[in-house]
Amino acid sequence: MPVSPDYKLEACVVDYDQAIHAADRGADRLELCSRLETEGMTPDIQLTAKIIGAVKIPVRVMIRETEAGFESDEEVLRKMESAISQFKLIPIDGFVIGLIQNHRMDRASTARLIEVCQPFHVTIHKAIDQSSNVMDDLHWLNTYTTVDTILTSGGKATALEGIDEILKMKAVFKRNIMAAGKITHGQLSFLHNALDVPWYHGRNVL
Repeated sequence: MPVSPDYKLEACVVDYDQAIHAADRGADRLELCSRLETEGMTPDIQLTAKIIGAVKIPVRVMIRETEAGFESDEEVLRKMESAISQFKLIPIDGFVIGLIQNHRMDRASTARLIEVCQPFHVTIHKAIDQSSNVMDDLHWLNTYTTVDTILTSGGKATALEGIDEILKMKAVFKRNIMAAGKITHGQLSFLHNALDVPWYHGRNVL
């Protein structure tokens, strides 16, 4: 019997067929979003419910209401809060969020969303890679126990290029670092030998 790897894979999907395919191929969790050309936005709730009913693995939902960038204003925040409240009514595993302001994590807005997400777990997505002081922001995120995952490519275009920074982030964040950034299945062994993080994420990790 083949030995199971000591890491897990999260597949990024945008529709039903992709979700079923990823689950069948052995994904441990799905991240569901829409409009990848914008770096991902909030998906349709009916689609989400359909996918959850068809797969036996956890599904995390991206919450993002801007087509460009990761900044928010009051209108955007209210849309995000409304979306979170609706998704909490179906059995998702958690949320994927991330807000930036003035080249740092937008702490006031992020804290507000984390509170609305409770008691669900939260992944902070690659918006954090745009912070001018990632380590300080990670120390701050450590104070929120429901934030259990940081998705990162170490501020680089690919996880392979970001190895050194991902290792620094791993040393600071108390819970799960999930490496991302154009990861292919063929790179997993090398990356895991270098990073030894518990999660790897992407569209081609399976």
